[in-house]
Amino acid sequence: MTTPDTTVLTTKLETNNVITQCPALFISAPASNQGKTTVTAALARYHSKQGYIVRVFKTGPDFIDPTILEKASKHPVYQIDLWMGGEHHCRQLLYSAAKDADLFLIEG
Repeated sequence: MTTPDTTVLTTKLETNNVITQCPALFISAPASNQGKTTVTAALARYHSKQGYIVRVFKTGPDFIDPTILEKASKHPVYQIDLWMGGEHHCRQLLYSAAKDADLFLIEG
């Protein structure tokens, strides 16, 4: 199975000189209530139904939207927050998820 064609960016993560790659799509908007979660959930559901393993990430704290995104992607949603978790923690989340993911969706 090949990765989805909607690739906008390939995320390269390096840990202990091992590079892991995963196609990534960033969903953003200039303000809240613009439909980011709706678009992200639709993309996650579509690609999951195509048989891809989709990992979804949200920037900043959010406790309601991840539930919607988890149902759409069929996988846990990860919070990426440089201020709260630090760069190393965020890199580790991405690296671990990239090992078996076909696509990253990053909403924020």
